[in-house]
Amino acid sequence: MGTLVCGALACASSPERLRGLDRRFYQNLDGEKDRAEYLKVPKAQRQAFLQKKGLWDRWQALPEAERAAAGRGELKAGSQEFAAFMAWGPPADTQRRTAGEREVAFHTFIRCTSGPKTGRYVQATSTCDGTFNEFEVAVEGGIVTEIKLLH
Repeated sequence: MGTLVCGALACASSPERLRGLDRRFYQNLDGEKDRAEYLKVPKAQRQAFLQKKGLWDRWQALPEAERAAAGRGELKAGSQEFAAFMAWGPPADTQRRTAGEREVAFHTFIRCTSGPKTGRYVQATSTCDGTFNEFEVAVEGGIVTEIKLLH
């Protein structure tokens, strides 16, 4: 009965069924409990759920051009850090370096370039079942300062 109700209300039975921004919001939720709850929320109520968790306000705080680019999975230097997470999901790794009063976060993102998950950003290279690229995104003061392809 629950599956029928959830199906009629456009709930998602698994993260794989989420598309576009719905998937990216899911990926950026804090913890498994929030992610499991999000899957049960009907599509029409997701914005309210995200507002309660603070993600909707972070999304709306991005300039329109950054929201549009993130929605297309694009990122460029000068974007806000949250735009990177919404464009590519959470990073596979983050390293922080401090020099004097400067602190820079280096986020590593993995993108599958072949196999069944081509084009997806994942948390581990083994998830790709094929080839992949790694990108390093430098962030200082909440702003993306550099994006480079790692070898």
